[in-house]
Order: sequence, then C-alpha cells, then structure tokens
Amino acid sequence: MKRIIFGLAALLLSLSLRAAAPLNYQNDLRAPAYPLVTVDPYFSVWSFADQANADMTRHWTGRKQPMIAAVRVDGVTYRLLGNEEQLPDPMFGRKPKEQPDDPLYNRQGRVVFENPALQTNVNVLPTSTTYTFDCGPVRVKMRFVAPLLLDDLALLSRPVNYVSFTATPIDNKKHSVELYFEVSPRIAVDLDVVPVVLENGAADGVKYLRTGTLDQKVLEKRGDDVRIDWGYFYMAPVSGKGTLALVKGESARLSFASSGKVDAKMFGKSKTVTSGNFVDEDVALAWCFDMKKIKKETEEVLMLAYDDIYSIKFLGQQLRPYWNAAGSNSITKEMAKAAKEWPKLGDRLNAFDNSLIQEATQSGGKEYADLCALAYRQAVSAHKLVAGWNNNLYFISKENFSNGCAGTVDVTYPSIPLFLRYNTEVAKALLNFIFDYAESSNWNKVWAPHDVGVYPDAYGQHYGNWMPLEESGNMLLLTAAVLKQSPDASFAQKHWSTLTKWALYALQNGQDPENQLCTDDFAGKLAHNVNLSAKSILAVAAYAKMARNLGRIDEGKAFQEFAQNMANNWKEKAFEEDHYRLTFDGEGTWSQKYNLVWDKVLGLNIFGDEVVNTELEYYKKQFNPYGLPLDSRRQYSKTDWQLWTGAMAGSVDAFREFLLPVYKFYNETLDRVPLGDWVNTDYPTFNAMQARSVVGGFFMKLYIDHPVSPLATPRKK
Repeated sequence: MKRIIFGLAALLLSLSLRAAAPLNYQNDLRAPAYPLVTVDPYFSVWSFADQANADMTRHWTGRKQPMIAAVRVDGVTYRLLGNEEQLPDPMFGRKPKEQPDDPLYNRQGRVVFENPALQTNVNVLPTSTTYTFDCGPVRVKMRFVAPLLLDDLALLSRPVNYVSFTATPIDNKKHSVELYFEVSPRIAVDLDVVPVVLENGAADGVKYLRTGTLDQKVLEKRGDDVRIDWGYFYMAPVSGKGTLALVKGESARLSFASSGKVDAKMFGKSKTVTSGNFVDEDVALAWCFDMKKIKKETEEVLMLAYDDIYSIKFLGQQLRPYWNAAGSNSITKEMAKAAKEWPKLGDRLNAFDNSLIQEATQSGGKEYADLCALAYRQAVSAHKLVAGWNNNLYFISKENFSNGCAGTVDVTYPSIPLFLRYNTEVAKALLNFIFDYAESSNWNKVWAPHDVGVYPDAYGQHYGNWMPLEESGNMLLLTAAVLKQSPDASFAQKHWSTLTKWALYALQNGQDPENQLCTDDFAGKLAHNVNLSAKSILAVAAYAKMARNLGRIDEGKAFQEFAQNMANNWKEKAFEEDHYRLTFDGEGTWSQKYNLVWDKVLGLNIFGDEVVNTELEYYKKQFNPYGLPLDSRRQYSKTDWQLWTGAMAGSVDAFREFLLPVYKFYNETLDRVPLGDWVNTDYPTFNAMQARSVVGGFFMKLYIDHPVSPLATPRKK
C-alpha cells in the first residue's frame, strides 16, 4: 500500500509539473555550493555560501573570482551578490600544499555596499539558479542562466551565460530602481597578479566590456588547481542599454551608491586601460542600468561570455572550441545570437527543466529531483566540446581536484548515464578521443588508456599507475551502452579491432584480477578484486552482444559462453554466507558491486537478479547516517556509486533507501564546495574531488527508467 500511495503522489506531482513553469518548482536542497556561471572547467563561477551576498564569488576550486551586484531602490543601495570585505582568504575547500596563500583581494579596503539585501529564497534548477531578495518595497530576482541543452551542440558549445534581474514593486506603487554589476579582471587570470588589459568596444551590434591578460600565453598552462590566463572575458547587456564603464571599483561603487550612476569616463576618453597590478590599481568592468520608475515587473539581462581562442591541445594539435571550429566565427557574433535568442530561449529551458524534474521525481521522489537539478550543470560544464581528428566530436572532461587529467576514462564511466539519457552523440564524443589516441602510434598497450593528458593539454596518458582491467572494461561497457542507444552499429564496427583487443585482455585477466588499481584508486591497489572481476566479466558479455549486433554470430556466441562461465565461477568463489566478498580470498569482507548495474542496463543477464538481491539485502546492515560505505575497509564512500547501487534495487522505495542518506549528506555537509563525490558516511565531510563530472552518475536510475529522451534529437551546428 505504501508503494502504491507513493506512486500516486509521484504521478500527481508529475501531472502538476507538466502544466507549470519550472520556476514554480522549489528545490529544497541546501546546496554545498551554488552554480552561477557554468560553461566549462575554466569559465565556472560559484557561490560558496547560503546567501549570495555573504561571500565573494569563486571559481569551483574555491579561488576568488569577484563579481558584485547591487540594486538601488528609491536611493537606498542593497548588495545582491558578492562581498567587498578585503580580508585574508580562509580558502574554502581543499588547498594544495604547494600553493601559497591567495595574494589577491587580501588588502584592506572600504566596504561601500554595506547593506546586504534580505535574501528570501534560492532555487536551483537544471539550467538556472535564482535568488530572490526583498529590497525595501521592491522584490528583486537575480537569475543565473546556463543554456546547457545537450540536444543542441551549437548552444551547448556557445560560451555565453545570462544574468537576469527582475524587479517588482510589492506595494503597487512606483519606485525608482537602478542596477549595478561589476567584474574583476581576476576572471581572466590564474593566481598571480599579472598585467591585464580592459577594453570598452562594440562589434556585430554588441556593446561590450572585455578583459584578459596582456601576455596571451594560449594553452601554455595545465594542471588541477589552475584557472585560465588566456583569452578574454566579455560582459554585455542583451538590450545594449545602460552604461558600460572601465572603472576603479571602489570609486564606481561610491558613485553608484550616491547617485545611481557610474562615471563612464573615469579613465578619460580612453577605450582601453592597461594595468600592471589590477589589485593595487583596483580596476574593474562595470555596468549600470536605470530602470526608471517602475510599477510592474521589469527585467534587464546581462550576458557573460568567454572566448578562450583555443580550448584543447590534442597530441600537439591546437583545437578550437566547437562553436568556432573553423576559426571563421567570433565571440561577438555568438553573443549577438545569444541576445537575439534570449526572448524565446526561456520556453526551451523551461521544457527541459520540467522534463528532467518530472522524470527524476517519478524515479526517486522530490529529493532525487532536487539532487539531479543541482548535479546537471556541474556534470556538463566539467567538459569542453571541440572538433577533433577527422571531424570527430570530442567532449573532454577535466578531472577536477583529483589530478587534473584530461578525458579520464574512469571519470567518464560514472558520468555516462546523464549523456546517454540526453544525447547519444555527446556520449560518443566522450569516447572518440580515447579511440583516436589508442589507435594512434602514441599508444602501444593491449589495454585501454586511463586518460589523454593533463587538461587542457592532451599529450598522452599522464597517470603513472595503469588501470588495465578498469579502463578496458569501462570502454567496452560504454561502447555497448552507446550501441544500445543507437541502432547504427558503425560506431562499434569502426573500432572493432581495438575493442577485440580489450575484450581479449578482459577475458584473459578478469576472472581473478592481479594486484591492480580500479577507479577507486584512492583506496590503493587490490588483488583478487571481486567488483573489478564483475566489471571484466560484464565487459566480455557486452563485447559478445556487440558482436551479435554486427552479425558476428559465432564470435558473439563464443564470448557469451566465456562470460557466462566466468560469471558462474565468480558466484562460486566470491560467495560467503549471505553476501559476496570484497576479494575472492578475503574472508569476512564485502564491497558495493555497483558495476553489476550493467547486467540490467545492457540486458546481459550474466549474473542475474539473485546476486543483486543478495547484495542489496546485505547492504541494509551496513548503512551509516550519510550512506553506504564503499566496502568493509573504511567508512568513506562515493556518492555516484551509492546511487548506481541503489538503481539496481528497481523499486522507487528501495532506491530511496540509498538516495536519502546521500541527500542528507549534501544537505548537511560542513564543506561548502561544489558537489564532492568521495565522502565520509559517518560524518558530514568530504575527502577530495569536488566539482567533478562523475555526478552525472546520479542519473543512472532516471536513465534506466527513461532511456530515451523526447528532447534528445541531436541538433548539430
């Protein structure tokens, strides 16, 4: 009866959502950090506080990238975004030991916008984050919009986000309203104070401000706790209206607070300002807009964009972003398109947000929808879309705050449910560059590579510890998953000799693995790993299924028999009383067998329901307040694997037993950073690895329940 009641509740909520705009949906999760600007691993700005005006805005690494927004209502100024306090940075999140204390914005300065607006709500949806403030008699909504629609590659690649300001009198009287938005040149530098240029210009009908380093060292820097220091940040109003000014930040804020205006000639008639030390000189980009006297809801919108010129270096070749793959486009043309599309873009974003929320609610309840909404932009924007070799799409991830690797296969592996769900072409783009690298003269191993370099330089595998079974199994399973989504088998056929090599390696070495790393490499090497063996066996079965799909019947039959024999042997040797062990020789041990989810997803039926049900029943005895430990060795876990494991349970209620502790962790964690995935289950702190794309794995249950999206017709440029 409980299950029936829950199902009816989910259905009723689903029906209500179909008729409602997504802004009527309230995400109740207290996010560890709130996504503001989410384009790619470099152009990524977040709020690490519950109130948007309680802390400086930050890059996902936690380094300061100050944006300040304010509104002036009837002469009274309210701070909406950011914090001017120039105090030593406590450094939110994990700070590598080799990095010095942040030298920027540590000087004392005058706080001009002393009056923080009263934030009454924050709402995170898949494509936007909206803050609501009471500013005296006027309600102001500040909405950050990232149109990351996976069915539209041109839009997905366009490096433009929006900030919408909507002011509404709450007393039905007229009130004067003025807006202010300021961005520091820090947005376009890494960590050091280096010479920058600020410019006020116009092109393609777009009036803009831009900033970047004076010495443009394109693609010369790589690493993990690193931000971009080449290319140019752009800011422009959609309407082209308002005052765009190169300013001294404190002076501009004082002017706005006293008059509602900013001096556009603070540096005289010059349209360009060069600064050798933008901290001491306090230079910034500022936009000011007078809404005049308003009596009804009034909106004004800014575009925030970044032209990185070149995005990725792949085996020595510099690759442009997909939106400008031929080099004949310009960022101002893209911004002009973005401005033109803004009025109608809302309907597309609303449709997508509603669809995702409905389906997630059906699959796991409101908490699941809340979590998926927060995870979506993080997962997508941890990648960069470029046109690679032979016009193949490359969607290359950065392994955020774990080692900075580019295109890590065992990071793609957990993230893939999201991309399989919404665009198979994007899922292929996560694999194309691995195949191109593995099939080049740069790779001579019989197993799949771990990565292709350190972001953004894909010079070849960087990680020094091999993961032969892990990555070979991953690539076989991921390719089979792509083939399941698309009836066109040419993708697998094109790489058949490579897939065969990896399948043979899994067949010969996967029954009882030697001392190897798996994706959970933070736990160290482990011999006789039962979960890794399961992955290898499923990979052999996946290869057999692909062979049959390609008409290779005899080959498929032979590998199917091998896989089934391996699985039978696995069951016998791994079983202990009421569960399956961590290692074949590890008496009294256990582990999450999250890899078994593919037995169901791909319809392989090698292990069967009995193994899964036995494991799920045993896991019920192992839960801590914040989730299920990864295995019997420690109390830590991975949130993506917990939701994969829960997805095997089938029913909504059973899945929620795994979901709710994860939700509780994120809602209560003491670490204010973008979603971390390596967490403690007995205390609400995470260990490392924040802002990673692996949270795309949260979508596994949704993908199982809804394998093909009605909104996922690929649109190419």
